[in-house]
Amino acid sequence: MIYTNNYDLISEIIESLDKQFKYKKEKFEKDLFSDELNENIKYCIVDETFFKKYKFNNDFEDKTGLKIKKIYKNNISKYKFILLVEENLKDSIFDIMTEYEVLGVFRKKRLEFELEEKGKLEKLLKEIIRDLNSKLSNEGRDSYFNKKYTFKDLDWKFKMDFKSINKTKEFYSKKKYVSMFLDPSMRNFYNQLNSIIKDFKNSFNEISFLNLKKDTESINSINEISEILNKKFREDFKLPSLLIEGETGTGKSLLASIISDKVKESSLYKFSLVNISENLIDSEIFGNAKGAFTGADEDRKGRLLNNIGNFVFFDEIAEIPTKTQTKLLLYLDDYKINPEGYDGKSIPVPTFVIGATNRNLRDMMINNDFRTDLYHRFKYKIRIPSLKERKEDMRFLISFIMQNPYINDLGDNGFYKVNKISMEAIKKLENYEYPGNFRELEYIIKSAVNRAIYNEIDIILPEHIIF
Repeated sequence: MIYTNNYDLISEIIESLDKQFKYKKEKFEKDLFSDELNENIKYCIVDETFFKKYKFNNDFEDKTGLKIKKIYKNNISKYKFILLVEENLKDSIFDIMTEYEVLGVFRKKRLEFELEEKGKLEKLLKEIIRDLNSKLSNEGRDSYFNKKYTFKDLDWKFKMDFKSINKTKEFYSKKKYVSMFLDPSMRNFYNQLNSIIKDFKNSFNEISFLNLKKDTESINSINEISEILNKKFREDFKLPSLLIEGETGTGKSLLASIISDKVKESSLYKFSLVNISENLIDSEIFGNAKGAFTGADEDRKGRLLNNIGNFVFFDEIAEIPTKTQTKLLLYLDDYKINPEGYDGKSIPVPTFVIGATNRNLRDMMINNDFRTDLYHRFKYKIRIPSLKERKEDMRFLISFIMQNPYINDLGDNGFYKVNKISMEAIKKLENYEYPGNFRELEYIIKSAVNRAIYNEIDIILPEHIIF
């Protein structure tokens, strides 16, 4: 239960919570809040006078009598507190915060008129009420099924609207990016991304009418291709480029696909630089002329020329050797290439370059492992926040992943094999740091789903979550 000596002040919030919990069919009873202390109290919403009465004033008695004084004077530290203070904090408040477990501090006056202050307290109280409703860790597994309101259904944050299993699978295979930026903490990221997509789209529309790829795809001679492209390409074309930074598992490749799909569906060519030997990278990217080196028996276009007019995604761009970095930065200057062994006029090869790395490029630049001028050649740079920076909407992501039919099997009847998750399991997921980010979260939930299925139950429990 929750004790408060300021019921009138928070009564409006309690009424709001009552409506919200009933709408979601969750357990909520107004008598969960009490203005009397008893043995069931676990949380206290109090002001500073509470501590003066129950700790510092040995002569205090209230309507509950000496029993309260005797029991609670010496056991006050067992409570978790929400402090309601005046407009300015007093020194004594900091003494309270260092001595007791304080979950939040709210200003009384602002709770009367400021929606933001009310919203913060309301959100905190939701978590407390759900915590009180799901204290089952010592009651055994059966209690999860014998008591109501101890779990969350799959649609509590994200609800698939598709009735067709095939449409659901298509959504998750092609539009998985919803999991990336419906998170409120990524609002600035999303606005930045919109600007980038708009610029890419404008440039793509400007260059696509030239049909450069169509005119060159059936030609293998570099000299012939050079002649065609030098006639058609305009020097005033300025193409945008993008560098995506972020920890492993944050979705850099996914973001590149989002951008290319928004501009022109299925126009992204992904090129990993990790497993290509250093002496072959140049010709792989920029091509080579016949006779350029031993074994070069014919002209080779290279990855850029083969994808002219489309998006080229360089994964792990930090792995490019310094020599190739130099050629790439020159390419980003004017979008022209000089294939190895080719001594003719530079060939205009417009592509939309997106690079990605999980390395710390600033440290690499200090150590001269990555060229500073290449870093600054990219018109746009965007960083995908890690999962630990996006904890506020973790529950949305959990719900989204659990409805992925590739993670949680969606049977022929249209029902998921695992359709619930316990509150304790949710909290366990929320308290983990995720060094592998979204990819790791997907793996953990997939493993938990498999364990629940193995146990022949339709709910993920805390013991199914293994890090």
